Amino acid sequence: MSQNKQPIKFAQNLSWPEAPRWKDGLLWISDVHNFRVISIDAEGKIASEIKIEGRPAGMDFIENDKILIATGVSKQLLEINTSNGEVHPVADLGESVKGSLNDLVTHKNGWSWVGDTGFIYNQDVPKNCGQIFAYHPKYGVKSVISDVFFPNGMVVTPDGKSLYVNETFANKISRFDILEDGNLGNRTTHANLPGSPDGLCLDAEGYLWVPLLFEEKFVRVSSKGEVVQEINFPNKNTIACMTGGTDRKKLYLCVANIEAKNPKTKGEIYSVDIDTSGAGRP
Repeated sequence: MSQNKQPIKFAQNLSWPEAPRWKDGLLWISDVHNFRVISIDAEGKIASEIKIEGRPAGMDFIENDKILIATGVSKQLLEINTSNGEVHPVADLGESVKGSLNDLVTHKNGWSWVGDTGFIYNQDVPKNCGQIFAYHPKYGVKSVISDVFFPNGMVVTPDGKSLYVNETFANKISRFDILEDGNLGNRTTHANLPGSPDGLCLDAEGYLWVPLLFEEKFVRVSSKGEVVQEINFPNKNTIACMTGGTDRKKLYLCVANIEAKNPKTKGEIYSVDIDTSGAGRP
């Protein structure tokens, strides 16, 4: 099979494609400003659509092909049944949230983590008061970290022991130890970046693919925190990425033009073949 080493357009007419997740041959995304979650088949066509009134944000798969999703405006955690499209709330974070709920990742032990940006983007003065909440269906919600500068993309390592978190307005990736009770410890800086990271995903070499939101490019960051590769998207906000395909060697790249006259249709997803399979969660 020939490999496509240059990004090609996979899907279009989206708004702000966020939180891409690969599951059983479909790419799922939060189409944020269109207030929906959609799945996209291998041909780039929408396979299913689920409306999310509270504005969809980060999401990840849990048991029985269900999705746990955060809502940015209504500040809830919702459970989506992907087989019938039913949606119901599982947690209301309400006044505990200082900004907006953002990206989210789940762990095989039942815990999930979701970021609170700490301030409203494009409205408030940026401040380093974001937090990370841990959620478990048996134990509820708790704040586990309270000084993250706009927490964004999150990744759990394949061994389940570490969590990477992008701090968008600190221009860095932080790493935490994952504890059995859902708490996070031993915080370190994994990488200082030449821009503002949004979503991210991990590969089998321990390298991270990271979009730099305002710098119009995706970068690959080594296990030592060094930028070793770039994929440029001139005049685009680079938002999120996810590995997929049968061997997780296809990288899906989410971009948008927020300055466009109709932002509801100016989001796009590209795909490119990569040499190293994706790993970890999501």
